[in-house]
Amino acid sequence: MTHTVTPTTARWSGTVDIAPGRLAFTGEIGSAAPHRHTCLQLLIITTGEVILRDDQGEEQRVRAAIIPTQTRHEVLAEPGTTGLLALLDPAGPAGRAAAARVTHVGTDPRQVRTWIAATRPAPAPHPAPLHPGLARALRPGTHAGRAGLTDVAAQVGISASRLGHLFAGQLGLTYPSWRRWTRLLDAIQAVRAGATLTQAAHDAGFADSAHLSRTFRAMFGITPTEALHAAGWRP
Repeated sequence: MTHTVTPTTARWSGTVDIAPGRLAFTGEIGSAAPHRHTCLQLLIITTGEVILRDDQGEEQRVRAAIIPTQTRHEVLAEPGTTGLLALLDPAGPAGRAAAARVTHVGTDPRQVRTWIAATRPAPAPHPAPLHPGLARALRPGTHAGRAGLTDVAAQVGISASRLGHLFAGQLGLTYPSWRRWTRLLDAIQAVRAGATLTQAAHDAGFADSAHLSRTFRAMFGITPTEALHAAGWRP
């Protein structure tokens, strides 16, 4: 199904709230180029219209959707569309609950129709408890700096291969992918506090600001500069 929404006509503008396990944007929803993120996305539209396009080219008008991790998609918004977009850490309670809803639908998680179905009223499934080794690996400080999977596994007392399987099996992504998400959050927090993109990139473990920008666009579909203007953190 094809719709006539021009991705460049809708811009992001609103407020950003960051808390443990999530980043939430409220305001005017803009368009975003094809991207995939290592967090779950909850999208709720209050006014206007958004079309989501999945990696197979299917498009659907949506009022609400849950997009799972590592799922390529594109956002096409009409000007003046408003709503809430929350990015949920797949390791956090809200993210794991959202992932369980997607799984509970029972259809292909890469399809936009599954993302819509996951938001419909239904008994909320309970996510499986995290393996103790994975729970220890997710604790703040365990994965500080440039610690790799082998370093973290040694800290929590299990093999690197076992820890890698736990990340894939329980969170649906690799350890490096999850760290890219947490590093981006660190960089966003640093910029919000007044750091330049270059300073934030280095402090969060990126090679330079260009590396940060490429990772940001690949994960969110917009550039860091566009995001800063949208949140009102830069004039």
